[in-house]
Amino acid sequence: MLYTLNRVRLRLLAIAFVTSMLALVCQSLGAQPLDLDDVEALALAADPSVLSVQSRKASLNALEVAAAQLPDPMVKMGLMSLPVDSFQLGQEPMTQVQIGVVQKFPRGDSRELRAGQFREQSRGLDEMAVDLQLQILLAVREQYLEVLKQRRLAEINRAAEAAFSDLEQITRAYYGTGRAQQQDVLQAAVELSKVRERSSRIAEEEDRARARLATWIGDAAWRPLDTDWPELPPQLPPEPAEDALRQHPRLRALHQEVIAADKGVALAEQGYKPEFSLDLTYGGRGGNNPDGSSRADLLTVMVMMDVPIFRDKRQDRMVAASVAQSSAAAFDRDDAYRHMRSELKLHQATLQRQQERLDLFEQSLLEESSFNAEAAFQAYQAALEDLTTLMRASITEFELELEYVHIKAEAYKTQARLLYLQGTRS
Repeated sequence: MLYTLNRVRLRLLAIAFVTSMLALVCQSLGAQPLDLDDVEALALAADPSVLSVQSRKASLNALEVAAAQLPDPMVKMGLMSLPVDSFQLGQEPMTQVQIGVVQKFPRGDSRELRAGQFREQSRGLDEMAVDLQLQILLAVREQYLEVLKQRRLAEINRAAEAAFSDLEQITRAYYGTGRAQQQDVLQAAVELSKVRERSSRIAEEEDRARARLATWIGDAAWRPLDTDWPELPPQLPPEPAEDALRQHPRLRALHQEVIAADKGVALAEQGYKPEFSLDLTYGGRGGNNPDGSSRADLLTVMVMMDVPIFRDKRQDRMVAASVAQSSAAAFDRDDAYRHMRSELKLHQATLQRQQERLDLFEQSLLEESSFNAEAAFQAYQAALEDLTTLMRASITEFELELEYVHIKAEAYKTQARLLYLQGTRS
């Protein structure tokens, strides 16, 4: 027994030594192991979605300035009352060469309201950019933890492969002396093959997780990772977490859409007010008066306005449409809060149960399964138990270790989701 355990320990030490040497080689080549902080920084620096939002914000800021200005004045030039018999400018006293300017004045406070609408939408994009950063952090944390989980599972599976390989050799040796049956040898070989098959599955899942992580950080996803579990910011208690949720950037962005929609309602109500235009025209005349004096030039000033009379077909409909859009924006905000609050409650309950399971593993299951496997091995060597009992004990030990890593990784992912819902970045 001691000889076999020493062989297992030697194999594990060899694996650890090779892993350390590989890490040193990678470090010497400049490929430093990535920790979670490095991954987050790379993802935030490389993601174009935040840059897209910033560009849209710059567009809205420019539109805000433009919307607050008066419309461009119109210049008009032409001939008035030109006689068609001679086409002479000085023949008739009514003939004028006119040049003028027309300036429109939009209805009521429509300029200020339209500029304010763009301003509120721009503020909403600020909140949206923060929410996008939080979503990026959540995504890379989940994928980083998935890669780290597969790496941890691979370590446990290597230890299981070493243990079952030694057990197969022992069983073959016992079979040669007549102490074990051929069925025992076959059973040990089958279990070893299952462990090796699981190793391939773990490697496949790791490659998939790294490929998903590469979406955010590119080729850096294939670099070595820090093998320690990361330290995430602490979660808030239930009531403070709900208070933080109400101030979540995603909800604030949706609230800015409601404010912008309310500005749209006020803007539609300006349709009941008239729109004014100021027309200033200078008319130059040629020729002389009957008394021989030159004809005087003429100046015309006119004020024009439209009169919104048929309101039920136009203004009333525009206001109704704007009110409906404002209500829809408010419903979207309330619906998002309802779903996010439900997710918060769900993840809080999930994390509590996951922590309970982890405590059970750490306080009893892992240690007891290890003692049970060692006792079964001793009993098998002393011919007090059969191979099936030993196999069952060994399989249980390694499966519990694998399950512990699964729960540990999922608990970290749940914490990451809670951090997103709390609006916690770091």
